[in-house]
Amino acid sequence: MNILKRYRLKKQQKAIMCRYAILEELQTEHSKDERFYEYIQNEMDALDGEAEHIRSILEGRWDE
Repeated sequence: MNILKRYRLKKQQKAIMCRYAILEELQTEHSKDERFYEYIQNEMDALDGEAEHIRSILEGRWDE
Protein backbone atom coordinates (compact mmCIF):
# COMPACT_ATOMS: atom_id res chain seq x y z
CA MET A 1 0.00 0.00 0.00
CA ASN A 2 1.39 3.35 -0.94
CA ILE A 3 1.81 6.29 1.41
CA LEU A 4 -1.03 8.36 -0.07
CA LYS A 5 -3.53 5.53 0.25
CA ARG A 6 -2.48 4.89 3.86
CA TYR A 7 -2.81 8.62 4.63
CA ARG A 8 -6.31 8.77 3.15
CA LEU A 9 -7.42 5.70 5.10
CA LYS A 10 -6.09 7.13 8.36
CA LYS A 11 -7.82 10.45 7.66
CA GLN A 12 -11.08 8.64 6.91
CA GLN A 13 -10.72 6.58 10.08
CA LYS A 14 -10.16 9.74 12.14
CA ALA A 15 -13.30 11.34 10.67
CA ILE A 16 -15.31 8.23 11.50
CA MET A 17 -14.11 8.27 15.09
CA CYS A 18 -14.95 11.98 15.44
CA ARG A 19 -18.48 11.31 14.20
CA TYR A 20 -18.69 8.35 16.59
CA ALA A 21 -17.78 10.60 19.53
CA ILE A 22 -20.46 13.12 18.54
CA LEU A 23 -23.07 10.37 18.31
CA GLU A 24 -21.99 9.06 21.70
CA GLU A 25 -22.62 12.48 23.23
CA LEU A 26 -26.02 12.73 21.55
CA GLN A 27 -26.92 9.30 22.81
CA THR A 28 -26.02 10.32 26.36
CA GLU A 29 -27.95 13.59 26.15
CA HIS A 30 -31.10 11.93 24.79
CA SER A 31 -30.93 8.63 26.63
CA LYS A 32 -34.58 8.85 27.70
CA ASP A 33 -35.85 8.78 24.11
CA GLU A 34 -35.73 5.06 23.31
CA ARG A 35 -36.22 5.39 19.54
CA PHE A 36 -33.55 8.04 19.18
CA TYR A 37 -31.18 6.07 21.43
CA GLU A 38 -31.69 2.96 19.29
CA TYR A 39 -31.21 4.91 16.05
CA ILE A 40 -27.97 6.42 17.33
CA GLN A 41 -26.79 3.00 18.48
CA ASN A 42 -27.36 1.59 15.00
CA GLU A 43 -25.40 4.49 13.49
CA MET A 44 -22.58 3.92 15.96
CA ASP A 45 -22.50 0.20 15.15
CA ALA A 46 -22.25 0.98 11.43
CA LEU A 47 -19.42 3.44 12.02
CA ASP A 48 -17.64 0.91 14.19
CA GLY A 49 -17.86 -1.61 11.36
CA GLU A 50 -16.40 0.89 8.90
CA ALA A 51 -13.56 1.75 11.28
CA GLU A 52 -12.81 -1.93 11.84
CA HIS A 53 -12.68 -2.52 8.09
CA ILE A 54 -10.19 0.34 7.68
CA ARG A 55 -8.13 -1.01 10.59
CA SER A 56 -8.02 -4.39 8.89
CA ILE A 57 -6.81 -2.84 5.64
CA LEU A 58 -4.13 -0.81 7.41
CA GLU A 59 -2.92 -3.89 9.28
CA GLY A 60 -2.78 -5.85 6.06
CA ARG A 61 -5.49 -8.36 6.98
CA TRP A 62 -7.77 -7.29 4.13
CA ASP A 63 -7.40 -5.86 0.69
CA GLU A 64 -9.75 -3.11 -0.34
